[in-house]
Amino acid sequence: MKNNLEVNNLKNVTKTPRFDYRILGTLLLCGITTFSNIGCAGDKAQAQKVAATPPAKVENAPKENELSTITLTPEAESRLKINVETVVSQAVRSTREYSGEVVLPPDSTYTVTAPITGTLIAVGSPPASGTTIRKAQTVYKILPIVTSSERDQRELLERDTNIAATAADNDIEAAKTRVDAAKIRLARAEQLVKDGGGSQKAAEITREELRIAEITLKAARQRFEETKKVPPPTNEPVDVKSPQNAVIQKLHVTAGQTVASGTVLFEAATFQSVLVRVPVYVGELNTVEQRAAARIHTLNDVGGKGGRYAQPTNAPPSADANAATVDLYFILQNDGNSLRPGQRVGATLSVKTDSGDSLVIPQASILHDVSGGTWVYEQIAPLKYARRRVVVNRVADDIAILDNGPPAGTKIVTAGASELFGTEFSTGK
Repeated sequence: MKNNLEVNNLKNVTKTPRFDYRILGTLLLCGITTFSNIGCAGDKAQAQKVAATPPAKVENAPKENELSTITLTPEAESRLKINVETVVSQAVRSTREYSGEVVLPPDSTYTVTAPITGTLIAVGSPPASGTTIRKAQTVYKILPIVTSSERDQRELLERDTNIAATAADNDIEAAKTRVDAAKIRLARAEQLVKDGGGSQKAAEITREELRIAEITLKAARQRFEETKKVPPPTNEPVDVKSPQNAVIQKLHVTAGQTVASGTVLFEAATFQSVLVRVPVYVGELNTVEQRAAARIHTLNDVGGKGGRYAQPTNAPPSADANAATVDLYFILQNDGNSLRPGQRVGATLSVKTDSGDSLVIPQASILHDVSGGTWVYEQIAPLKYARRRVVVNRVADDIAILDNGPPAGTKIVTAGASELFGTEFSTGK
């Protein structure tokens, strides 16, 4: 019976309902999903709220066409010396910037040689490389070295010169006598012709004899002058002079050295004219005005104000295959030796592109604000001025070429623009 009771108890335990964990997991998953949806909806609403609020708000922003207008009294305008000019529209040749190098012309370097054999003597301080010398300046003196054979030759030369001078002097005296006699005969013959006792032919013959005698006298005098050109034998030093203004590049000798005739003493170069070599990319060569003048300026040229114009010139052709460039050469006067060989410069070349008419204004009328913007002042009425924005393409000499600005015919301020700018922003006097 006890066994039956145990079996019944087991049956009762088996029939007791179990807790289902799958239902609990399902309920938890639904709860998490619900809260996630609520959180996402809140974040989306917050993001929409932030996006609807701008990061900055500008009120009463001024427009460029509604800038301040400056009105001056006649006395103030006169005191500021306001000057206006008109914006013009004209054809402007386009330009392009290149880099150039200063080089010496091929014929600018020369050498000076010793005219005779002798010993070099320095004149003042011994010359050195880089020394500037003037035309006809004595750089060295050469004291001749006379050998016995040269001494004999000099004595013979001196004797021959004296003989030639004496003979020429005798010829001069004889020619003078013949000229005087011919003049007397001519005067007598002309007088006989006037008196009717002589013929005209005899007078012509006498006149011809006088002409021949004068020619003989002139030739004798020339021979005498030639004898003076022969240098007399002397042991005096011979001057070695510079043929032109130049700078010594290299010295081959020193003072006290004995040199033979024809020895190179020094090399010098003149810097009065220099060449500017401008490498141009071969793809742009046909667009460049190769026969037009180029404006040569320093690399830090600001606003295109400085520089000088150089003319195109012929030079030995040169190019760089690695850089695909062809060299153009321009000649420039180098006053004061301000440019040196190897110096880098800027070169503004004209190009053939037809850009049509452009707005052109004086460079003096342009103002720059703190942000780098460019402005001009327009005269909108007598004594009234307003600031206008301009976009500058480039500056050439004293004019500015605009990409955008007031239309042609507009009157703008050139002198006194800075004073108006200070008045507008309360920084002027």
